[in-house]
Amino acid sequence: MLGVVLALLSALSFGLSQILVRRNLNKSNFLYISLTVTIIGNIILWPLALTFTNLTAVNPEGTMLFLIAGLLAPGIARLFYFKGMETAGISANATIFATYPLYTSITAILLLGEVLTVENWIGLACIIAGALFVGRSLNNGDAKTKNTTKKGLIVPILGSLALAFAQILRKEGLNIYSEPLLGVAVGYATTLAFYLLVIIVSKNSETPRFSRSDLRNFWKPGVGIAAGWLLSFLALNQEMVSIVAPVLETELLFILFFAYIFLRKQEKVSPKLAASALLVVAGVILISIN
Repeated sequence: MLGVVLALLSALSFGLSQILVRRNLNKSNFLYISLTVTIIGNIILWPLALTFTNLTAVNPEGTMLFLIAGLLAPGIARLFYFKGMETAGISANATIFATYPLYTSITAILLLGEVLTVENWIGLACIIAGALFVGRSLNNGDAKTKNTTKKGLIVPILGSLALAFAQILRKEGLNIYSEPLLGVAVGYATTLAFYLLVIIVSKNSETPRFSRSDLRNFWKPGVGIAAGWLLSFLALNQEMVSIVAPVLETELLFILFFAYIFLRKQEKVSPKLAASALLVVAGVILISIN
């Protein structure tokens, strides 16, 4: 029960934070937003990890899994998430990201020979249908924002793939080395190093520089997202991933609710898009039934 409560709090923290990012999205670019959020997270998480982790018994294998998982998510997945806000809008972007359990299940079927129940197959169908409806909503102009395109859905699809594989690696790391605080801190440190490398490699004279305004505009969501990641690690440490994953996907419902309240002038949450999101969440719950 504790794991479910922690996962629900994580979803709420993530949902509120994404709304804060969306409100200032046009004041920076997706790379610098990702960098700001990651810097704030490192400042918060590393003191906690060093204080409450038993560093005399570090497990190299578990730590390596945390590192690889961190490169995938938040690393790659976060970049694609914030880029997806630009190309698909916050609501459609969040809905597509919520389909990541679909890829986990397909991997389990193809590589591990797992057999799905009737409920699992219905859940797969719901997720696929929900994702298709998102594409149709954008194509029909029901949920478009200024820069959204149907092709822009490719970005969150790739991000959700990274998130799916990261979730598997993260849970395996916690099974080997049950130190969630260190796990999330290692992931954040890996992500920071990755973003700095991307900035160095892609730097040119036309790219705006990272500035204090980025910190001023995005430090609050940085705190909320760091809290969300920490709570999700604690939830995974308490419960099976098949239980935690669908609860975490209630983030999508929080995003739709808060977007309807706070972002009416910036983007439209159509009834079709809301129905698609509910279909995806129902699918995630069904696909997680053992």
